[in-house]
Amino acid sequence: MKIFKFDSIDSTNIFLKNLKEKQEYDVAIAKTQTLGRGRRGNKWFSEEGGAYFSFLLKEDKNIDFEKYTKLSLVAGYSLMKTLEKIEPKLNFMFKWTNDIYLFDKKLSGILIEKVGEYFIIGIGLNINNKIKDDIKKIAISLKEITLKEYKIEEIILLIIENFKKDLTFYLTGNWDKILLELNIKNYLYNKNIEIRFENRSLKQGKALEIHDSGQLVVNIENKNTLFNIGEIHILKSNS
Repeated sequence: MKIFKFDSIDSTNIFLKNLKEKQEYDVAIAKTQTLGRGRRGNKWFSEEGGAYFSFLLKEDKNIDFEKYTKLSLVAGYSLMKTLEKIEPKLNFMFKWTNDIYLFDKKLSGILIEKVGEYFIIGIGLNINNKIKDDIKKIAISLKEITLKEYKIEEIILLIIENFKKDLTFYLTGNWDKILLELNIKNYLYNKNIEIRFENRSLKQGKALEIHDSGQLVVNIENKNTLFNIGEIHILKSNS
């Protein structure tokens, strides 16, 4: 495991993607990113004081690839449980498929990409950073709530170590336990949502539970439908 540190970089995911000699759990950490992004190219604001990092997971050819389709959910579960250990009094919620929410605002996002035999797991986590006024309605940082100053690199390494344990927990037959926890902390449950793909609206409905398949159950005109693509937008009528 190698640790690459940068004061500023375009993207830690891009760095690992272009790294010629890759090893499992190599990690890239940046104080700021100029091209930080989430799923489907959404911008992630990478102000100094946040945790912006990516690490490598090597695909195990002895494992059914279908298990890897739930990787973002497992990573989200693991990150949420780590945050609960750091701040046990805070109510962290999981927003399908890849975000952590706190007080109805986004605290963290996860982006997973596949390059050759490696998965690149990128995480942006608002820790010590001050959230800009123009996104205060949708984003939050830990320090703003607890007024504590956190040791960012220690938290990053703790997140990765816990992910290793939680991935083993998942691969040894404990998906049902992870799914139960995700549904207990399912931020979207019972919210009216719009599902979008490539900037067009696909459907509107009420979000229900996360299915055993990892898909989201959405009730549309009294019929439950499974979704595994698209971007979720919570409709304003919920607020």
